[in-house]
Amino acid sequence: MSVAALGVSVSVAAERWAYIDVAGAPGDGKEALENALSNQLLDRGFTVTGTPAAQAYEIQGMVRLFPAGRGEETIRIDWTVFGPEGLRLGNVTQTNVIPKGSLNRRWGPAAEAAASAAAQDIMQYIAQ
Repeated sequence: MSVAALGVSVSVAAERWAYIDVAGAPGDGKEALENALSNQLLDRGFTVTGTPAAQAYEIQGMVRLFPAGRGEETIRIDWTVFGPEGLRLGNVTQTNVIPKGSLNRRWGPAAEAAASAAAQDIMQYIAQ
């Protein structure tokens, strides 16, 4: 076993892991939201994994769009936080009125803003 491999295996116990999965987002929303929230958690000391893992918190995002006023729609993102044991720890819901179709292609700064706001609330469910 290499020293690097040994170092990783020794530090795993102290690390906090997270897995993020987003569904229902139009355009590049799935990838944009997952990447933006991953960055928020990385900044808070988490290791983010691309697949579910036994020791990881799982954060599931569900995006829904609803008609609003003329030329607008309401976006709702429901984030559900599960602990490493699989127990649901809590939910975070975000809603906003946006120009109709504005997220059909690229999310860009909208994903960053949503993830930044969500991360603050998600952290209240994750053991510090």
